[in-house]
Amino acid sequence: MKNELAAQVRVKNSKSYKRTVREKGLIPAVIYGKNIDSVAVLVNTNEFRKILVESGSNALIQMSVEQDGETRKHQVLVKSVQHDPVRRNIIHVDFHQVSLVDKVNAHVPIQLNGEAAGVSKGGVMVWTMRGVDVECLASNIPEAITVDISSLDLGDVVTLGDLVLPPGVKAIGEEHAHVVAINVVRATDADEPDKEEETSETDGP
Repeated sequence: MKNELAAQVRVKNSKSYKRTVREKGLIPAVIYGKNIDSVAVLVNTNEFRKILVESGSNALIQMSVEQDGETRKHQVLVKSVQHDPVRRNIIHVDFHQVSLVDKVNAHVPIQLNGEAAGVSKGGVMVWTMRGVDVECLASNIPEAITVDISSLDLGDVVTLGDLVLPPGVKAIGEEHAHVVAINVVRATDADEPDKEEETSETDGP
């Protein structure tokens, strides 16, 4: 899916100006990257939210910026999103301009599909890794990495090295690091019968 977002250059930086533009449905933002000067811009709140919902936080965005009577296009990724601590509305966004031929690093969520066979046998699923850092072209960043856990039995483990990644995408980290495991529940001392009570019941006169 091609994500396009129009932006206009931000002419002021005062708190009152930012508050005013937010009330008009715009988000103060900045574009920065290698070999370019940082550009302060404004983007439409609803259009930006739509991209996040439909394509995720790692979406590659083609941003058109009106500046000095001409339109300049930037290929950008969302670097950070700042929210109001009370209202939780978006108050600022950092966009990172990227090259389409150089690899970038991104954090991608991990999604689990299915119900593990070992859980139905009394095992406990331990989901250790909720997301994975990957290296790939900006245009190849997956929205999520899916793991099918339906075949996992008691004691089974899925590691970082077991993940099935799209072509051109490389996981960053230790291959043996656990993503999800089905642990066997062991009896605790509280679950075992009291030996003293057993003895007293069986002792003769």
